[in-house]
Amino acid sequence: MARMIRETKRVDVLIRTEYGPGSCSRSDAYGCVEVSAPKVVEDARESPDPRRPRPGWGWLVVGLVLGAGLAVLVLRTEPDRLTTATTVAGGVGDPGQEGIADMVAGFPDGLALVTGTVGQSLELLTWPSGEGPIQESIPVGASRPPNQVLFDVSGRRIATLLPVPEESLGALVAGVPQNATIFATGVTGYAWHDSDLFRLAYTTLVDEELLLWTVRESRSEPELVVRAVGIVGRVAAWGDWGFAIQDEDRGSVILFTPDGEIKDTHPGRILDSDGNGWMAIDRPGLSLLSAGGGVRGLEREGLANDLLSGQFSDDRSRLAILTGDRVQVVDLGDDSVLIESDGRAGVPVLEWSSDGRFVLYPGTRGIWVVDTLTGNAEQLLTDGTFAGLGVLPSGES
Repeated sequence: MARMIRETKRVDVLIRTEYGPGSCSRSDAYGCVEVSAPKVVEDARESPDPRRPRPGWGWLVVGLVLGAGLAVLVLRTEPDRLTTATTVAGGVGDPGQEGIADMVAGFPDGLALVTGTVGQSLELLTWPSGEGPIQESIPVGASRPPNQVLFDVSGRRIATLLPVPEESLGALVAGVPQNATIFATGVTGYAWHDSDLFRLAYTTLVDEELLLWTVRESRSEPELVVRAVGIVGRVAAWGDWGFAIQDEDRGSVILFTPDGEIKDTHPGRILDSDGNGWMAIDRPGLSLLSAGGGVRGLEREGLANDLLSGQFSDDRSRLAILTGDRVQVVDLGDDSVLIESDGRAGVPVLEWSSDGRFVLYPGTRGIWVVDTLTGNAEQLLTDGTFAGLGVLPSGES
């Protein structure tokens, strides 16, 4: 279903995995940066501007889950000392007509959640700040089990991959939740633009050739950015800085310019990008990778391994990371762990509240809301399972 709009380049990829020492500069956005290869073109923004506020979260999502435990939180009171914080047990099965602000003290937003169970169609659960949840159908078909559902930065468009019978690759479903339709087939992966509205990138595999496509709301046809031979993988992140392709066979990240030129390759797996050309990666162990190829390892004792997902805060000063059994919030200024919760995770989805105070993620059942200010962790909607999670800022929920 994907069609070429303009002339593109074909790239035969020969990936080397040799990494020599580089140089460091305190002017880099996240401190000392090691440049991995002499061909690196460093174009990540050295002094990141404050992250633009997310425009209207009309619709957002939440993730699939199946059974949750209690959360134990730890707050950093001294650089090398953690203390146990308050845990709220039990959770909320049915909020009735109460808004989430009535359930979680100080929570500034509404929520949008995508519910789903095995073999059932997905549904959108909108939970405003001051009233009970509202449920609507999402006509995207059923998945066994449902894959995670992601929204663009506006919260008005969703995307998810559905399995195709007897096919190894999936069908990309995208659009407004109530009118989402199949957008492309043979898709290996997709990513919303990390700062602009309604812009989606996806990768397809045709005759052992990886094709990278982008589409925006103002255009009815996708645009082919690059054709590449020698990569078996998927697009994992993109922004004004370019594209990051996850090479699944080699366990590496391949960086492309916005025009589709290869810049560099690094071992690791992408967790998130911040809009200024920096990415959180697991290589293994948590590191920051710039779009120009510079790497800064975060080697503070106590950082989790086996990372599932990550999410930068809107001001880019902190990073939430998720494993199968806990979430941590890391201060990117000194690499210290500010807070930790061991509530078990469901699908690998993380969100920050609009004021940067709360971190939310789906549990094996329900959702966890972690207050980074007080140390409380609350488990809500424990009767539900979720495939995605989104935040609706005040006035737009």
